[in-house]
Amino acid sequence: MASSALAGVFVAVMLMYATSVQAQTPASQVRVGVLIGGVAPSGLRESPYFLALRDGLAQLGYREGQNFVIEARSAERQTDLAAPAQELVQLKVGVIVAGGVAAARAAKATTQSIPIVGVGVGGNPVTMGLAQSIQHPGGNFTGFLHGGLDLGKTLQLLQEALPGLTRVGVVWNSDNPIAKDFVDAWAAVARARGLRPRLIPATRIEELDVAFATFDAEKIQAAVVMTDALWLAQSKRVAEVGLRHRVAAVWGHLEIAEAGGLMAFAPDIIDMFRQAAGYVKKILDGAKPGDLPLQYPSRWTLVVNLKTAKAIGVTLSSATLTRADRVIE
Repeated sequence: MASSALAGVFVAVMLMYATSVQAQTPASQVRVGVLIGGVAPSGLRESPYFLALRDGLAQLGYREGQNFVIEARSAERQTDLAAPAQELVQLKVGVIVAGGVAAARAAKATTQSIPIVGVGVGGNPVTMGLAQSIQHPGGNFTGFLHGGLDLGKTLQLLQEALPGLTRVGVVWNSDNPIAKDFVDAWAAVARARGLRPRLIPATRIEELDVAFATFDAEKIQAAVVMTDALWLAQSKRVAEVGLRHRVAAVWGHLEIAEAGGLMAFAPDIIDMFRQAAGYVKKILDGAKPGDLPLQYPSRWTLVVNLKTAKAIGVTLSSATLTRADRVIE
């Protein structure tokens, strides 16, 4: 009888232990989906977006391959995200982190039930049908908004940096649905500031190179490159285009200025991906995405690269150097 009682106690203890361990690792079977446009699938897991999200999750106790799995999908062209989004749905991921407006829209069009955390989403999420409101998104979508490029402010910074500026190039990604809606408005803003705009679409690095070659040939002194995930994913190559053609460009990603671009005026998208990890955890812990308010960037940062200014023969005004949040020398 004593032996039988002891065995019973042992079994009970083991069951309690197993239950405890299971309770401590609720994410053991969880799959987190990542969907990003403008990034080749072969380079997705080395992209700054993916690494920032993974680091953010690690800080919250999630270890890839240990207590959760990341299913990452991307498409180099943002118009090709429907199939990768469908793959994530078929894999029954617990949440989808969608980088950029194209990815957010593709995910939303594919599933109305799997929670979606958008990151760096431009445009108005309400009019796009992603959310019911900013404070209470409703449905299965929440996340971190880009807020859209303030072209007027960007052009003001460019005119302050280069007094006497008369012509400006504007590069936009015609694959980006938000960019298409604002092309005419951008041209009007530039003209309102006394500038003659030259708008050229570019959907890949080779087309960006052609656009800058055109600016150079037409003696256009400076350019604004609209914020797009496509360019951040290739920061170094993109910065080299500006250097090669000696065009003074303002970029929509801080990392491009750090990689050799002349100037950047933007929120920190990489940090948004780290912050997104917090929303992912809340959702995996049971929160409804529709109850989590959408977040706008808390601040915009101006980065100036003096090394690049010297390389392309541009002298930036003292006002710009004083205004800059960070100067790379």
